[in-house]
Amino acid sequence: MNERFVDASDLPPPEPLQVALQAATALGPGERVRVRLPREPYPLFGLLAERGYSYESVAVRRGEDCVYDVVITRGPGIGP
Repeated sequence: MNERFVDASDLPPPEPLQVALQAATALGPGERVRVRLPREPYPLFGLLAERGYSYESVAVRRGEDCVYDVVITRGPGIGP
């Protein structure tokens, strides 16, 4: 499976959510996108599920802080 990476962790709100949704919309067959976000994107999870995307969120240490990598694919939900 091909994976693209998009780093939106330094963007001000609401841009990270918008970037993640745009990246999901651009997915082709057999692709997934890993979007790095500044915080756990709870509103994004509902929007992805409504649109039929699967996702998994993983906390990633960055110095003393955490960012979140959300891996998005098409299909049945992986997320909560």
